[in-house]
Amino acid sequence: MTAVGVASAANFGQGHNEPYARALANGSGTLTLRPDSGHHQAESVDFDVRSWCGEATVLERSLLRSLQGPVLDVGCGPGRLLAAAQRIGLAALGIDTSAEAVGRARGRGARALEQSVFAPVPHSGLWQSVILLDGNIGIGGSITSLLRRCSQLIAPYGTVLAEVEADDDLDVVYSAVLVDQNGNQSAPFLWARTGSAGLVSRAARSGWTVTAIERVQGRVFCRLSPASMRDRIMG
Repeated sequence: MTAVGVASAANFGQGHNEPYARALANGSGTLTLRPDSGHHQAESVDFDVRSWCGEATVLERSLLRSLQGPVLDVGCGPGRLLAAAQRIGLAALGIDTSAEAVGRARGRGARALEQSVFAPVPHSGLWQSVILLDGNIGIGGSITSLLRRCSQLIAPYGTVLAEVEADDDLDVVYSAVLVDQNGNQSAPFLWARTGSAGLVSRAARSGWTVTAIERVQGRVFCRLSPASMRDRIMG
């Protein structure tokens, strides 16, 4: 599909030895996100694949209950949040560039499309909630571009729920690779990681207001609303 406004988002963990697809097919193991070059000082991050492929946590289900539908899950992975949304009666759609992830999500009975967030998304401008959890704020390596894209997708009074790093001041963009415990490595892709300070700054530049920052069980979640709508409410 043709990208909207910017180049298509980089494909997380895809290419070369396909560690992401392999891990999802197994439903377990560890994936490590690290810089492609030793010259970049970003720390490596380990992901537990079993948690992605399992059920949504109590915390995640609580977050979903705080949202209004319909919900768009950007970077839905194997669909644990989509399945949880369905169980609590929220209409939800997931998008992901990984065929394996989308297949797994559909296997749970969820609605999911294999595509980039920067490609045309059904019902653009009508989504009441857009969620960017599990590091997905870093998709494509440009948080500003991603937030601007979300502004095209969200309904006028909608909410973006984004998970950021626990370190408020972390703010890095780099070429990354994903590696599994067997040494299978992906092709390089652009990725971004940021804490709440970086998100607040980029939100202001891309037409959003951060309305709440929640720190729960070592995770940090930010809620964003379109700045023009918030200004109208406050006025």
